Amino acid sequence: MDTTGIELHDMDAGTTTSIPIPAGQHYMGTYGSHVVTMVPGSSGQRFASLHILTSAGGQVTDTQMTGWPADATITGGTGAGDADTTVVHYTDTTGTRLALVDLNTGLITPISGTVPETNVSVLLTDKYIAWYSQQDTSVVHLVSRSSPGDPQTTVTVPAVAGMVATGFGIAGDWLIAIHSPSSTSTPTYGLGGPLTATPLTGGDTLTLLPHATPDEIRTGPGGVLVVGGASVTDWAARRVTPGPDGTPTLTAVDSDPATPSPIDGLSLAGGTLFTVERSSMPAVNGFTRAITLGTTPSYGAHTTFGRTWAPSNCDAVASCRPIGTGDGRISQLWRSNGDKVTVQRGETGYFIEPSATGGTLVDADGRYVVYDGGSTDKQYIGDTDSANPGRVLFTRPVTGAALSGSTLWEAGPTAGTISQVDLTTQKTVQTVATGAPCVPSELQAAASRWVYWSCGNNAPAGVWDLTTGKDIPLPSAGPAQLGDGYLVAHDKAAGKLVLTDVHTDTAVTSDLADLPAGPLTDDRRMTWAVDKYHGGIAYLDARENIHVVDPQIPASAPAPAAGTAMLSGQVLPPGHHLSSSSVTLVMQTDGNLVAYLKTGGSGTGQAIWSSRTSGHPGAYAIMQTDGNLVIYTSTGGPGKGGTLWSTKTYGNPGAHTALRDDGNLVVYRAGSTAPGGVLWSSGSYARSQTIASGQNMKAGWWTQSRYTRLVMQNDGNLVMYRKRDGAAIWSSRTSGHPGAYAIMQTDGNLVIYTSTGGPGKGGTLWSTRTYGNPGAYAVMQDDGNLVVYKRTGGIGKGGALWASNTTHNVP
Repeated sequence: MDTTGIELHDMDAGTTTSIPIPAGQHYMGTYGSHVVTMVPGSSGQRFASLHILTSAGGQVTDTQMTGWPADATITGGTGAGDADTTVVHYTDTTGTRLALVDLNTGLITPISGTVPETNVSVLLTDKYIAWYSQQDTSVVHLVSRSSPGDPQTTVTVPAVAGMVATGFGIAGDWLIAIHSPSSTSTPTYGLGGPLTATPLTGGDTLTLLPHATPDEIRTGPGGVLVVGGASVTDWAARRVTPGPDGTPTLTAVDSDPATPSPIDGLSLAGGTLFTVERSSMPAVNGFTRAITLGTTPSYGAHTTFGRTWAPSNCDAVASCRPIGTGDGRISQLWRSNGDKVTVQRGETGYFIEPSATGGTLVDADGRYVVYDGGSTDKQYIGDTDSANPGRVLFTRPVTGAALSGSTLWEAGPTAGTISQVDLTTQKTVQTVATGAPCVPSELQAAASRWVYWSCGNNAPAGVWDLTTGKDIPLPSAGPAQLGDGYLVAHDKAAGKLVLTDVHTDTAVTSDLADLPAGPLTDDRRMTWAVDKYHGGIAYLDARENIHVVDPQIPASAPAPAAGTAMLSGQVLPPGHHLSSSSVTLVMQTDGNLVAYLKTGGSGTGQAIWSSRTSGHPGAYAIMQTDGNLVIYTSTGGPGKGGTLWSTKTYGNPGAHTALRDDGNLVVYRAGSTAPGGVLWSSGSYARSQTIASGQNMKAGWWTQSRYTRLVMQNDGNLVMYRKRDGAAIWSSRTSGHPGAYAIMQTDGNLVIYTSTGGPGKGGTLWSTRTYGNPGAYAVMQDDGNLVVYKRTGGIGKGGALWASNTTHNVP
């Protein structure tokens, strides 16, 4: 087509016909050998007339459409038509209308009913004329083509959960519909939603294809043309036509077999393979597959992840290589108006903004990331849950660092030492001497057991086994990745991917696969990747096909918990403990899990909580991967039975347990330490120093001041302990009454009752005898004195009614 005329090519006859467009007319569409044009109208009239141009024997015929109602205003074409007929719309006093046009005579026939003024799509078959509004695709309107003046009928479009119909066609007596994700559902890209068929006369809806390309649907002679299939390996253009019994059948007319997309980065984490691909779909370049290991590893469907926020050309810009966080998210470095570290799941996530440039993303695990700032020479620890500016938890000098759950491994200031830092408290948990001849420039951690250290490329390196306390020297190699009991490195000189097995604390090296050297010095997570969580290795061959290898190395037993947290999969064996600033949680050898207050000495203080599972020597606790904290007998375990106690928080994969500084033992959802993420707590936190009027202190409850702790013990005794050495400096002398509790009565009397006693019930064990002072309250003062004050009294105000007189016993 050009500005002066139309050329029609007859593909069967191989001939060409030229139809010039008369002056004053403008092209609208072509239907078979008919060209439809329009003449613009004057003010208040959209079109003055519509014309049909045909050519025969070199002679062009111009036929004006006629038969319009007297009050009609022509508003244009609909795009629906075949070789002899088209549908146009106009307005009259009743509203906007449709009309059927005979292209051979130019006569129009009005179609019954009205349509919306804009955004109307029309379908035309040999039997039906149908229309629907693009703003409401829940219903399609229908009339018979042979009787366009008959009343319209409607067809209700089948509802598909999370989907909305986006396109229609008609095949025989069936409405064919394509569905796509609604604006309120999780976006899905590429494959689209299902293709359905609904009888025009009523009946059950059929699903013809699980996926069809959105909006790619065309109604033509005899049926409908769509693009779709069951998967990317079954993708084709397909014709939908009525079968012998009238039911729609599918015929592939142009197969479109899948070909590997160029892969610009990959990560393997937590059993999920993530790839950054140069896809033909502009809305998505991230994809995932579930990996199942074994002698012959298998993988799940190629699933859309969404668009990565960082650039996709990671093969050229190595800074954006993806790191799987182990919880289904991906972290990348994005250089855009200052470096940003992204942590995203699908289209949602977080930016961590260190206010630095030219840096490197070192590691990511769960909610935490490590980034080295190039412009600042600082190392930034980022936390997606942090409320700090830029979500930066803290900064430190740049050094070798690696994440393992909620702990950070860091190189020590002198050669051969590495330290583990609890990120929830920012305190050092342990320091180990690896014997490395350097301050490591790189660290990696895996399976809560192994720590890889390296003095640099082709320099000394080793793996520290936290379970046995042994260091395993490694052969010199280039960039490597640590897995559970093994290390993978790319020997570029030999063109091999090399596996070093260290699970027996001895390095045994073997060739894993051919992998020629590429243009990048460090091609980790570009052409190969290791899963440090679940095992497994992935690499790309020269054709960018992905290969997955099971190293066939036994998975490590769950690592003993340390610091203040039990991470997913970790155990607390008999005799082991967690420790916060005020409380020690001990898995006792008698099978009881007990929280003790700390003292300034070497021993433990009073018990403030227990699982009440004593009498089972060898029992142990485990933070199961399903989110449940469980105590099992010595011979029990997940899938074996022997449960003694649990928090009943299963169904929350990735949850972890934290021992807080306030004494509370808490199970949190994956990646959270916020109040909204609490799944269970022991309730053993320190109460307020002020015991208000009417407030109870139940058995096990405690409070503390600067130098003392006041504990309502489970044996019924209210005791004040000195922090520095754990010595008892005052008590109510009411032991021997398990479950007894204290209450600051509204009459002003601080009273200890038996477990079944109380105001008006009897059972008094001890009191301050300060009744008759409504509203009085008690304070565990910082000077070490427990005092009952009048309602209007207080520290510095006077009004003391009773005191323990223990100030002389502190600090």
